[in-house]
Amino acid sequence: MEVMVSISDDTGLTGLNERPALEGLPFATLLLRDGLVQRWGKFTLRLERCQADLSEEKVHDLRVSMRRLLAMLVMCRAVMPELKTKGLRREIKSHLDNLDALRDTHVMQLYLRKYLRKNESAVPLVTFLAMQETHLLRQLGYEINRIFPGQMSEKIDALSRSLENTLTGTGVAGQILAVVDEAFANVLWRQVNIDPAKLASVHAMRIAFKKFRYMLEVVNPLVPPMPPSRPRVLHHYQGMMGDIQDVVVMLTFIDRFASENPQFDVAPVRTIVVQKLDERMVYFLSRINRLKQFWRKSPTTRFPWRVSSIEPSVVNQEEEDE
Repeated sequence: MEVMVSISDDTGLTGLNERPALEGLPFATLLLRDGLVQRWGKFTLRLERCQADLSEEKVHDLRVSMRRLLAMLVMCRAVMPELKTKGLRREIKSHLDNLDALRDTHVMQLYLRKYLRKNESAVPLVTFLAMQETHLLRQLGYEINRIFPGQMSEKIDALSRSLENTLTGTGVAGQILAVVDEAFANVLWRQVNIDPAKLASVHAMRIAFKKFRYMLEVVNPLVPPMPPSRPRVLHHYQGMMGDIQDVVVMLTFIDRFASENPQFDVAPVRTIVVQKLDERMVYFLSRINRLKQFWRKSPTTRFPWRVSSIEPSVVNQEEEDE
């Protein structure tokens, strides 16, 4: 009988392009192999959708699938150092970077529609972003259709077979959890270095947290059952930092626009954006210490949700945050 190991995440997609479990392989090895294959399948699916429609939603979904795939490759490489992943990661990262400008443009357009729809000072910004979007869509429409996953697919296939052939002994689960321990330690370090006056410190913590979160999705079957609300709470926590970064992008754009187009007075818009940035920073800093709920402090300590499972107030608080 063929057995599949299905990796779930908050996209609602599971079980794409899985392979049958090989008799005798450790469960943790199957977890890595099928996680890699599934995330590759999700990337190719998102790519096809984005090639057909470069909408805000499709671009976002493609970027997320790329980041999940990159996190999976990093995890595989950490567990099996001899694995050749650098070229593939560089290629995926290059495609991801090409989408940054369009993603930022969509974020700013959404921000202006949400908070400054009736502000006349924002009209020049809205007009400029519309022209920029048109230009980027034309440029990226050509570039994104030049992404042919065929060669990358061969590399994924080779990597998955290397995992099968090499990770055949015991201790693979411990190696995987150690990778997540390291990723979480990096988030904790970024948290310690948060400085509200240095907005880049929040962005650095956000990037580290994303990597940890995407790895956590993979190792979920290896740890005690988490509270049902945990995926939403993780998404919300990351979203707080994302909200700050979105405002930073908006503020950077406003300042550049003002310097290049002094005939327009966008100072009223800037005042509103700065106020929103302050509000989001205060909100995030008031909840930043909830990070400790998401993983163990060290390999020798218990997972925090094993404690919170007998403390309903902690779980309820998580649910209220959503």
